[in-house]
Amino acid sequence: MTGSQNRQPEWLTAFDLPCEPTGAVIALDLVPEGLWAARVRDGSAAESELEDRIHPSVLDARIAGYLRDSGKVDAAAPEVFAELLAVAGRARASLVGRDSALIMGDEHLRFVMLTLDDVVEATVPEANRAHGMIVELAGLLPVDAVLLGPGHVAWPGLWEALTERGFSVLQPGDDFPETFGGNDSPTELLSAVEAPQAVRAWDAAAAGPELVNPADYNMDRFGNTVHQEPVGPVETDSAEPQPGMRGRMIAVAAVTLLAVGGGGVALAMNAHESSGPDRNAAESATRSSSKAPGTTSEPVRVPGSVDPKDLAAARVPMLKYTTPPPPPPKKTTKEQSSEAQTGPAPQAPARPHRRRTIPNPIPGLPPIVIG
Repeated sequence: MTGSQNRQPEWLTAFDLPCEPTGAVIALDLVPEGLWAARVRDGSAAESELEDRIHPSVLDARIAGYLRDSGKVDAAAPEVFAELLAVAGRARASLVGRDSALIMGDEHLRFVMLTLDDVVEATVPEANRAHGMIVELAGLLPVDAVLLGPGHVAWPGLWEALTERGFSVLQPGDDFPETFGGNDSPTELLSAVEAPQAVRAWDAAAAGPELVNPADYNMDRFGNTVHQEPVGPVETDSAEPQPGMRGRMIAVAAVTLLAVGGGGVALAMNAHESSGPDRNAAESATRSSSKAPGTTSEPVRVPGSVDPKDLAAARVPMLKYTTPPPPPPKKTTKEQSSEAQTGPAPQAPARPHRRRTIPNPIPGLPPIVIG
């Protein structure tokens, strides 16, 4: 249950507070009755609230339940959980100024390890309620600082929980944080900017020496760059020819190459024909082929300049490949070693005497020998 309690704690005098803070300053303390919070004005508590649902026994229950539910301590049985509840109270008191504590159990538990992070995770609902009390007391003002009383040592992790929520948590002897003073007056570091002149008068009707003419910057009325053609004679001896001139030069070079190539082929053919034996026959055939198209005559075969010897060699029938006869067998000579010892020839092995048998009619007995 939340209620108000008017009390003036003496520990507020241990803080060096500004005379006129820009925001709200909140005092917070854990007393036997519960969590106490107050708005500090002129160094004293003005409005205060008390949350009697937050006290050390509730913190112990939260811690014991967290250790059981997270599986860090096996306390499913009621008697084990009751012992864990007592161990959690002793471990919470041992965390003052420490990050962890190791407590030995009485009967069912051996050792219980409790860390500061475990307390922060276990007491999230209580930390959220403390956050709400601070915001309610601050109202519309920002919270400049939260002053912790001496009773906060019974709640390890309270300072860490409020710091994670963005509050400046102070203890006696800490400096007051520098906050924004709320002075919105102009600094006058920069001079005021006068109204700019009109610079987008692109129409021809607007006349004024102070206006900008886009034609002076090779731009049209929309701000696009205009490429102007050069005025005056165009220089023809430039290092790089124009696109039209470049095409004409390529065409002239191609015609020249064709002319030179055709003349070379004609000269080569004329020289080859002049060295052959049938030059006169070729000339006569050429002249006969150049007659009027109206006259009908049989086509004249122009003899080539192939050597008759090559033709005779090409007309020779092709020889067929015949497989050569196999080589004669090699003559083997019996060579007797001079070092070999002479002696009688080895006797042939005696042939084994085979006996004739018949199967025994009695099962299990050997065959009967008949000779």
